[in-house]
Amino acid sequence: MLRAAATLAFCLSFGACDAPSVGDAKPAAPAGPHVGDEPLAGGLPSLEALGEAVVAGLNDRDAAALAALAIDRAEYTGRLFPALANHPAAEAMGRELLWDMHARQSADDLQRALANFGGAALEFVRFEPRRTVRRAGVVFHERPHLVVRGDDGAERRLQILASLVEHESTQTFKLLGFRDHD
Repeated sequence: MLRAAATLAFCLSFGACDAPSVGDAKPAAPAGPHVGDEPLAGGLPSLEALGEAVVAGLNDRDAAALAALAIDRAEYTGRLFPALANHPAAEAMGRELLWDMHARQSADDLQRALANFGGAALEFVRFEPRRTVRRAGVVFHERPHLVVRGDDGAERRLQILASLVEHESTQTFKLLGFRDHD
């Protein structure tokens, strides 16, 4: 059971369980659940704005500002759950349990990100997602590298984020959470 829970938590945190990548097949008519047309609560208007906010939070060592960029309990367990729950056992495990596992891991990884990169005078360059998938009206840019430039001018690829969440109809963006991928 513990192994199944860990696998399912991984799938929900990264969106890494078998789902078609954007562009892999012709788009079909929406079927099944949809997250609705309301913007993400506190969502930013572009991936660039999200990246700049993440880097500003790191530079300022501001854990609260960084945490505010991530999906909260209400959206995770509520309207976004159909897009996150791409594994048949997700609902059976319980939304609250999965949120608790996700939130605890994200908070720990946020603290590691601040310890490793906080106060480093970084500049946002771009995100480099490993894969992009679309489910239920949401696009997940999975396990992105956060590419930054230091004050020495050199680019670095930080692996500190879970998926970037893009609400398609409103073009609002948030983080799924923080993840230490090393």
